[in-house]
Formats: sequence, structure tokens, C-alpha cells
Amino acid sequence: MSIHPLKCPECNDYKKLVIKWVRYEKQVDKELDINIPFFFFFSCGHQKPLYKKEHYDLMTEKDFEEMEDGEKLFIEFGYEDKEFNRYSHLNFIYSSEDYYLIPGLFRDENDGYLTPVFFDKDILLYYNNHPDYSVRFGSFSSGNIYYKGKPLFNWGFGINRNGKIYKWLGDLNEDFEDASMQSHLKRFQASNVESDHDIYSKFYLMQNPFSTSDAFQTSDNESRLFTLKNEIDELFFSKHGFKLTKVQVEDFFDFYKPPILEEKEQIFNAYISLNKFVIENVQINLLKEKINEIRQDSDLKKLGSLKTLERFLSSFHKAENISQIMSPLYVLSDLRQLQGHFSDSSFDERYNFCKQRLELLEDSTYFQVYEKLVKELINCFDQIKKLII
Repeated sequence: MSIHPLKCPECNDYKKLVIKWVRYEKQVDKELDINIPFFFFFSCGHQKPLYKKEHYDLMTEKDFEEMEDGEKLFIEFGYEDKEFNRYSHLNFIYSSEDYYLIPGLFRDENDGYLTPVFFDKDILLYYNNHPDYSVRFGSFSSGNIYYKGKPLFNWGFGINRNGKIYKWLGDLNEDFEDASMQSHLKRFQASNVESDHDIYSKFYLMQNPFSTSDAFQTSDNESRLFTLKNEIDELFFSKHGFKLTKVQVEDFFDFYKPPILEEKEQIFNAYISLNKFVIENVQINLLKEKINEIRQDSDLKKLGSLKTLERFLSSFHKAENISQIMSPLYVLSDLRQLQGHFSDSSFDERYNFCKQRLELLEDSTYFQVYEKLVKELINCFDQIKKLII
């Protein structure tokens, strides 16, 4: 398989579709307006039209030759505002340009099926707070809604870089086909929003793979973090006769509600839960007993979970850079302590120090901080796992 066509060969970022209005003019007062599709790369700022400039220049020259003096025209390509009639009963708004222009979506044999339909992320709040439903994220850019532990949708949804969720138009047709799903259809209709032409996500890559790595995506969120935690528990048991944590979370979605929106209280509550599962859950007494077997340490009694774990890994697994490896865990502990102190005068200073250690700018959003922390925790756990092996 080849490199994904949305991927920039220079910065490795993924481009998004941007429709730009361009006006061609002639001195004889002829005027042509045209919406030209561009692909824009966030990281390097590079933009590239769907076809080379010469293509559009040649096309407009031919039109200018046929126009009358003073005439004004708007050129269309035929894919703008097309409606896929077999899905009209769903009453969703979408952009047919996405379907025809974004790589991997167009299908001759199934016209319109892979048209992305966008929704406000607020819709997930209803399901995440309902006792019979839950929202589970396989990554920061893919997920599904569950009803009493079973998936509500066959293929779930994607989350783009603007925080909008989206599903394929054809999937929506199948998801809402049954009469029992009509209440859900109305809920999604109410949350339907205009396309922003960006569908980059793990969801998109997995369903439209151009390489093996596209098809088999590794989770980048709490799901991966808790998987690593459980793997470290098993390694600890095989090496030292006990598990690192008191509770092994088989299905953390039953206990942990991830934040949905860019909302301060919601995100800091998530820090409390994360801290409980990955720091407070550490079997500190067993770690201290094991350390005392090889050396008596007078300071050991005073140490908390993280410092005890740090000393244990240094003693038993020769971890020379363990303070650097465990830095994200200390950031999590500090963020957990900030919850409930939002009004304190020192909050901004302490919060910005957490951002600094995560190598983030001070104007980073609450959710950006949360996402970066989780990814750094995954890296931390991955390195601890390698140390134990």
C-alpha cells in the first residue's frame, strides 16, 4: 500500500479540504468566479490546489472566449450541492464536495455512502450522562455510543481536529433504519452542523487505509493508558510476586468518564479519576517492603506513592533517568491538587507550570492540556514497561 494521499511528505501532517473563492477578470469587463478546492496543511502552512494553476487558467480562458463583453459568470464543476436522493429521508445537511474531493470516499458503485455528516460534540453529553448509555473513545479521534454495554452503532464515529464528530451518510441510513432508533435520529438531526471539510482522524484512516499502519491504529487515549497499566501489573507479578496496583481495571469505561467538551470542571474531574487509578492505586506498602529486603532506608516511611515507585524502579531495574520518565505522573498529581482551587490567586501560575512541563504554550486550551498529558502518561507507562521487561 502507498502513503496516504492526505499526508504531507514534508511535515507528515494531514491536510484538510478548503474551498476558496477565486475571481478571474478581463479588461473588457468580463468576470469569472470559481470555487477552487485547496488542500491545506496545518503544521507547515503549505496549501495546494486540487489541480495545478495552469488547469484553471486554461479552463477560464476557454470560457472567456465565449463570453460577451460585460458578462459575469460563476463556474461550477457539477459536484457542488449535490443531493444523494436515497438518503433524503434522513434530513441531514452535508457537503457533497467532501465526498467527491477528499481521497478515499468516492465510490462508483455506492454513490454518496461515504459522505461525512457532522454533528456538534454536545450530543455526546446526553449519552454520557444517561444511566443506560455511555460514550467510549477508542482514541482521541474515534469512538462509539453504548447502550447497556453494547454498541449503539455498527461503526461508531470519528472526531475531527475541530472537535466535531462525524459519521458516514450511508452508515447513518443503516443505523436509523429500525423504528426503535427514531428518537436517536431526531437527536442527531438536532445536532447536525455544517461541514468544515476536515475528516482527519484515526476513524477515517482505519476505514480508508492506504497502508498497513493506517488500517491498524494504536490507541492514543486513556484506553491505551489503562491497557499498559494492566500489562505492567502482570509484569510486576511475574517479576516480583505482586501487582503494582491494587485494582486491575478490566473495563475502565465502567468506572471512568472521560471529558467530552472543552469545560474546566469536567476536565479537572477527569484528573481526579486518573490520579485515583494510576497513582493512588499503587501498592505503596508492598513496594516499600520489597525495597527494605535489599536495603534499609530511613526516609522510606515518609515517601508517597510516586517517590516510592521511583526509588523501587531505580533499585530493582537500574532506571537512571527515572525522574524524567515519571515526570508526567507528577504533573497529573499537581493537576489533581489544583481541582477545587480554581479561585486561588496561585492557580494560573501553578497551572502554567504544568503546561510548561508538558511543553505546551500558556494559551493551550483545557482539553489540549488533558490530551497532551494522557499521551505523555502513555509514553511514561511504555518506558516503565520496557524497564521491567
